[in-house]
Amino acid sequence: MKKMEMSDRFIRLEFDKKDLPKIVEPIIKNAEQFSATPLDMAYLLAEVAYRMENHFRQPKGVFDGGLKS
Repeated sequence: MKKMEMSDRFIRLEFDKKDLPKIVEPIIKNAEQFSATPLDMAYLLAEVAYRMENHFRQPKGVFDGGLKS
């Protein structure tokens, strides 16, 4: 994690994808100890990590007429 910018109103952080589980998992496992703000951040970072994965798979037969409507 790197602090990119900071002002009196915000902090901009940059995370490496490989570091996200190290941040998210301990927060979620100990959720009862945290307020809503760190939990919101943890769930947001977990979603970002999920979306960074390539989950799309082209359906079979989509370009050879194999799909029928």
